[in-house]
Amino acid sequence: MSKKIKILHLEDIETDADLVHRVLKKGGIEAELRVVDNKEAYVAALIEFAPDVILSDHTLPSFNSREALNIFLQSGMKIPFILVTATISEEYAVSVIKAGADDYILKNHLERLPEAIINSLEKIESEISLENRKAMNIKEKTNAVLVAHELERSQMANELLENINQILAASNLYIDCAISEEDKRLIFMQNSKKYILMAIDEIKKLSHVIMPPTFEVIGLIDSLNNWITFKQQQNGMNLITEWKNFNDRVTNDKLQLTIYRIVQEQLNNTIKYSRAKNVYISLQQTSDAIELLIKDDGVGFDTSKNTKGVGLQNINTRAEIHNGTMLLESQPGKGCVLKIVFPL
Repeated sequence: MSKKIKILHLEDIETDADLVHRVLKKGGIEAELRVVDNKEAYVAALIEFAPDVILSDHTLPSFNSREALNIFLQSGMKIPFILVTATISEEYAVSVIKAGADDYILKNHLERLPEAIINSLEKIESEISLENRKAMNIKEKTNAVLVAHELERSQMANELLENINQILAASNLYIDCAISEEDKRLIFMQNSKKYILMAIDEIKKLSHVIMPPTFEVIGLIDSLNNWITFKQQQNGMNLITEWKNFNDRVTNDKLQLTIYRIVQEQLNNTIKYSRAKNVYISLQQTSDAIELLIKDDGVGFDTSKNTKGVGLQNINTRAEIHNGTMLLESQPGKGCVLKIVFPL
């Protein structure tokens, strides 16, 4: 190992500390060692010395390896903690490993120490790298959800501003005309009422998108039927549904809401981009999974180029929150198949 590493060594016998230093040097480990033999010095060294590795003898005059390990674990440091000691029972060694130590080396087998240090450092480096990748993955998913939510809010704000606001403005204009022109007042008031009813209808449509259904009252299947009927009336697309053995009582409200939002998201995507005439939606429950399938006969797309959109990312993130897996199949001119499987 070419990099010089900082090793904190809990040891009260000077000759044993020197022996460990020589063994490490012989094993190719260039180390800066700090030797301590009591709790106060140990705690101070954890902060000031900031070691890369901790080696600990089992028994010190007023301190032992279990106490040292507990202090180390409380510190939250991600470095190897290796017990280097004289004869101890196999039972105790196993208990220390289970408690959080990375390895133990007996003093009469110090030739194993360099390899144990290298292996422990590599293991922790790999664990940190995995944690970083997981954190990055979580960050990407969170960003996808936030972007999707912002897009939804933007679309709703645009709907309110450009559609409902204009309808109400027209209604207000007719009321002004009714106030100033008495002979045509009835006609103007009737026109104003017509526009107010249009605004009410638009607000109802928005509420279908914004407000989550109350599954305890009507259940997921009825909620989906209501939403699908509403979209069919809006767009004239032929929507075919099939519900197989679905039991609302087996799934919690959060999973039901996730399924509902995925259907909303994909159906909106299909209406907006696919130019499909027919859409098939099925929800099937087996003994160990819930399967959601949404299939259309639209224009399709190249999945190698078009799977990074906010909508699909949001669907995938929603699925993964419940340990679900998303499968997407599509080709130009051959429609699209979206399948999501949630394990039970």
